[in-house]
Amino acid sequence: MEKKVALVTGGSKGIGLEAVLRFCSLDYHVITCARCPDTWDATVDKHPILQDVDFQIVDLAQSEQLEKLFETIQKTHKRLDVAVNNASPKLRSKGPITDVPTAYLHETLVHDLWVHVLCMKLELPLMKKGGAIVNVSSVNGIRPTPYAAMYSAAKHGLEGLTRSVALEAIPNGIRVNAVAPGATWTPRWEERKKEHPEIREDVEKLVPIGRFASPAEVVNAIEWLCSEKASYIVGQTLVVDGGISLK
Repeated sequence: MEKKVALVTGGSKGIGLEAVLRFCSLDYHVITCARCPDTWDATVDKHPILQDVDFQIVDLAQSEQLEKLFETIQKTHKRLDVAVNNASPKLRSKGPITDVPTAYLHETLVHDLWVHVLCMKLELPLMKKGGAIVNVSSVNGIRPTPYAAMYSAAKHGLEGLTRSVALEAIPNGIRVNAVAPGATWTPRWEERKKEHPEIREDVEKLVPIGRFASPAEVVNAIEWLCSEKASYIVGQTLVVDGGISLK
């Protein structure tokens, strides 16, 4: 039986890496991309199962590179069965919107919305009936987020994109959904802990469940949305946040 093909953008660490590992364990042929080959090489050394992953060095914010990625997928793999739009680089647009450099605001809009628009535009023609797309949104896409307004706006946009494209795609048997993670312990939080040693404990006090999510818990939701168990789920966002959006 021919393997299914899954694309996970931003798959070298965090939720993206966990998604790559999960789809490898499910015997998918996995394609992923990131900007830093050194990070990927170090990750493969830790996880030998990744040796067969089709890793591409791509800056998705560069439209020429993004288009080349999909040309390669078309040429090499012919199709996609699953796409997880996860890539989201380090956020530089934090702070009061009046103080954030305009270039950083634009950068966030590109990385956290426009890139996903282009990926979906190019993923859908590679899919047939039974295909599934999951966009990695954020709890900040379903509530206001002062001092990260552009990020919140981009994720709100991704929510609207998910629902709208879901209605366009479902007549072709392709389901489009999203997950909205809350506080998830990833390398990005590890970096923040270096400057704020108590950050994990401080954030966990704000989460009703009392802890961070692991990347695997978010990927559980992604896997389910891509599976036949979610065959009647269309245009929805599965919030994986330990209850924080309820406050």
